[in-house]
Amino acid sequence: MMAGWITIAKWEFFRSKLKFDARSLMLLALSLIFLIAASYFAAQTGMNMNNDMYRVALTNPALEPVLGIDQRFNVMTVDANTASNMYAADADLVIIDPNVFMADTQKSASASEALKSTLKNHREGVLTSYNDINNTHPVWVTIHYLERPETFQVLSGERRVASEDEAATIRLSQEDIEAAASGGRLAGEVETGAIQSTPQTAEEFEAIQTRNLFEKQTIATPSHFAPPIPFTAILYSFMFIFPIYFVSQFYSSSIMDERTNKKCELVLVAPLRGADIVIGKTVPYILVTMVIIAIVTTYIKGLPTDPETIKSSLLILATMFPIVLLFFAFSFISAILSRSFKELTFAMVFLSVVVSGYLFFPAMFANVHAISTISPMTLIVLLIEGDTIGTSEYLFSTLPFYFVGFSVYVFGTYIFREEDLFTQKPITQKLLDCVEIFLSNPYGSVFLLSIIFIPFVYMAQLMLIVMLFNLPLPYSVIVMIILAALTEELVKSIGIYTLFKRKMVAPTLKNAATLAVLAGAGFFVGEKLLVFITLAPIATSVFGSVMTMGTLLLMPLIVHITGVMVVSLGMYAISPRWYLPFVLFASILHGLYNLFILRGILFG
Repeated sequence: MMAGWITIAKWEFFRSKLKFDARSLMLLALSLIFLIAASYFAAQTGMNMNNDMYRVALTNPALEPVLGIDQRFNVMTVDANTASNMYAADADLVIIDPNVFMADTQKSASASEALKSTLKNHREGVLTSYNDINNTHPVWVTIHYLERPETFQVLSGERRVASEDEAATIRLSQEDIEAAASGGRLAGEVETGAIQSTPQTAEEFEAIQTRNLFEKQTIATPSHFAPPIPFTAILYSFMFIFPIYFVSQFYSSSIMDERTNKKCELVLVAPLRGADIVIGKTVPYILVTMVIIAIVTTYIKGLPTDPETIKSSLLILATMFPIVLLFFAFSFISAILSRSFKELTFAMVFLSVVVSGYLFFPAMFANVHAISTISPMTLIVLLIEGDTIGTSEYLFSTLPFYFVGFSVYVFGTYIFREEDLFTQKPITQKLLDCVEIFLSNPYGSVFLLSIIFIPFVYMAQLMLIVMLFNLPLPYSVIVMIILAALTEELVKSIGIYTLFKRKMVAPTLKNAATLAVLAGAGFFVGEKLLVFITLAPIATSVFGSVMTMGTLLLMPLIVHITGVMVVSLGMYAISPRWYLPFVLFASILHGLYNLFILRGILFG
């Protein structure tokens, strides 16, 4: 008998068909054909938004065909007297041979830069037309890319970029110089493909100048030398993340459509578990997304014909999978919590921006700072550039995505039921439903709930590091301490709040104290376990100290219990309605303790 989730997956895949009927598909195809035809027409006719941006008046007719090759210039040939009258009034540039005059405006300055570029390209074209490259381009630069010296070992010590004094001691030996002069490779050179030889013909010269966006220069003339594009990781990230954005919209809209039209009732009454329904509705979209990502990987890395390329491509897919899982988990929970498509759009945009920032910002500092390894996209960049990654690096970057993704799916599955899918409950009430169902389970407790929420706190605090990384010290660390303490106190006490709010336990002094001890101890155990597994790479940095608070054991346990005890006893003494003020007060106490521990780092 076919498993229930497989039946749901087949039904979802063949039923949805990307939510397009025959008429919509026809209109989409016609629109695509029209777009291609319009683009081709624009390319053939030379239509350009920059046409005739700058007005140029010149007195030498011989310059008109030179500037005429650049569509940005609207060229007028006039006599010297007329050109003088047009200066700073009717023209952005005035060329009275052999002088060029420009007005004191931004547009005129831009026109001047465009003129320099056009004359340079014309000169290059004339020299190249002689087809004597060795004489017209006598100086060539062979480019070698060296690895940035680092001493960072994940889970086995501190990673840091070499200081300026250490970097200054790096010198090229005579053998390296001779190797570079002969087109050979340098010791420690990053693998970027075979070194190109000096071109001999105009065709070879043109081939060198036209490079792929992600391809690094290996040989160039001084005038054509261009440093690598900064933050290439952003381009890589966008190519991989965009398909996830696209498919997740169909995924969330599918669930939301069934909720608003109550089509899901038929599935809920079927003899299937909630987990089977959720898995079956999710698997098709994840498979489609992974296929698209595999195609993108093949485009960037090429066909996997050798073992190294196959291994690298598989590692890229393995690194992208937890990212896909987290995106779809957030899409799933957003579709369940939202009461309308408007709320769903807001939730999807907000969560996508947060996760994208988590992925993009650290990856910009790949091979520069240890913080960059927070993002799995850093691993993607390293793999694309030919580096290798270890198991510990993979776990450090991806475990939070796995933990949070699976946890969100579990809690979302709890409320994948009629009481939450087809009612207009506020989002906060549905979230409390998740916690209530977990605590109602025989194996559920505030101790275990605190441990389960650790990955959420971990990702939230790492996101704070990303946002505060460029702020000056000590202000960034102080803000980090306050917000990190607030996040911890919220997740530690949410279980106790649910128990009191939903009247699952009697609000007695004994219950309040016992639950506080259990919640604080659970968070302490989970935090230390997470530190042991993943946080070692940044534990020696100041931000890591904020998250781990060094190697102390007894005091953090007392602080965790004290913070949640303040909230628990406050709700017992007054009312659960005062939950947030008590959380804020506990966060202040927690933050003051962290500031005291880090006073030496922050204030010298």
